[in-house]
Amino acid sequence: MTRTYEQLIPRAEREKLELALEMGQGYVLDLSDRTFNDFFYERLGIDPETEGRLFNGRGTSKAKRLRSFIERAPASLIAKLLRELWNYRGSIATRATTPADQVLEASYFITVGRFEGVSQDIDSSVIESFEPSETLDELVASIRRDLDAKKPHAALDRLHTY
Repeated sequence: MTRTYEQLIPRAEREKLELALEMGQGYVLDLSDRTFNDFFYERLGIDPETEGRLFNGRGTSKAKRLRSFIERAPASLIAKLLRELWNYRGSIATRATTPADQVLEASYFITVGRFEGVSQDIDSSVIESFEPSETLDELVASIRRDLDAKKPHAALDRLHTY
């Protein structure tokens, strides 16, 4: 059984992915219908017009066609596409990078890693207190819990707070 887009990408990651690719109104970045098709052909060698089985099923907007592609294409091809879209996004960006953009990028590449089969396991055993301190020991324990729960952003926030 094929998994849906919503099953493949957890909600928080999906929201950031769609924000990064500006999919809110049915678009994908600044791509028109023609340039969307050209993008797939030039970057992946896939013609959306002749490979409709990968793109049909959710609707005709570019965002819906991209969601269909993510549901139906092989994981390695999805990862390649997402990397190409990120590179393209960088080529059209005209504003300075903000800390929010860095968080968005980190989440985006967690999603890419999901399709590349990269494990998100983090070895928290290497984190240790650098001096005897009850507060520091509590912080280290809290960071370990966050990492073990696969919440690296929360762990990083705790570290920044310290």
